[in-house]
Amino acid sequence: MNRYYSGGLEPDTNEELVNIDGTDFLITDKFKTMLRDSYIDWGTFLEIYHDNIQLRDMFDQVSKLLNIKNNENLHNAMIPIVEKIYNLPLEAHMTILLKQFMLYEPVSLAIHGLFTTFKHHFEYLVETFSNLRNDYVTENKLKVKLNDWSELTRYWEEKNLEYGLESSSVILLFLNPPKKIKSKMHYKIPGKEELISCLQNAIKNFTYLGWCPKVPHKRLQALLKFPINEFVTTIKSINPNINLPDYKKIEQLISDALLTKPTKPEIINNYQREKPPKELEQLVKKKTGKTANTEEYNQAQIQLVKWYVLKILDLRKQLLPYGKQLETYYVDSAKKISEINYIIKQHLKFENML
Repeated sequence: MNRYYSGGLEPDTNEELVNIDGTDFLITDKFKTMLRDSYIDWGTFLEIYHDNIQLRDMFDQVSKLLNIKNNENLHNAMIPIVEKIYNLPLEAHMTILLKQFMLYEPVSLAIHGLFTTFKHHFEYLVETFSNLRNDYVTENKLKVKLNDWSELTRYWEEKNLEYGLESSSVILLFLNPPKKIKSKMHYKIPGKEELISCLQNAIKNFTYLGWCPKVPHKRLQALLKFPINEFVTTIKSINPNINLPDYKKIEQLISDALLTKPTKPEIINNYQREKPPKELEQLVKKKTGKTANTEEYNQAQIQLVKWYVLKILDLRKQLLPYGKQLETYYVDSAKKISEINYIIKQHLKFENML
């Protein structure tokens, strides 16, 4: 089994403890460790089954090793699959490994912190609008319904539970709720019809998707479509003396921080692929008609898949330097995102934010 994991894949003892948004994250040479584990898993599988490998066992093991979605319909397409994977550009191999080994985990953790900061602030703006609207309506003796914030949030929590929505923010979700569910939040303010219409139209274009660690940047982008300008404009129209954060200053501070953002390393696609042994390819291609030897054909398939898998692992071993660079890049990116999150928190000074 040594041949499957020796040579440059020995585990490192260097570790770094990094604090990301209040959480201690242990940084190790994860790419090398996970790649080494792939070699060991493959070598162990070959040792256990030795000459008794069946196609189904082979497919199951290759599916786990190369992170292929196991599908019964793909069993007969194992060789085209591994051949295609082997011939993918190095950048595609790295993308696969990044997802499989979760090298972006520090960034996901940092983005979650930033996501939470924005989520809390947007919830604050919605509640502030509701409370100020109540005050304005009461003071001016306007004949429109008030919002009972406690009753609203109770209703939203009930619907969240009833429909199994499991939302991380009922306040943002029920601004523009799923179909067949009413928001029950009142917006109308006599004399400010145009302003409120603008706010409601902006709300219709916002959907709260919640958080998902598998696509952190997409969920953050979706959250940032919150109609902050329309809420701030409306709030200031209701109460011109209210003290809100200096959003332009925050934007400038973020821009300044991003001037020193880390640069993602580029992968040079200069790895030369080998051709599989001709005798194996010929044996596999001989499967035509009744005269074909099924056992011989199956064994040829197994040997050819073994050849491709080992070549894929060897190819990925050449990505070790890039793997290390990308790990560093993601850690540095996580630190930068946490720095930006801290800046934002310092300037969004309201209750329960810091």
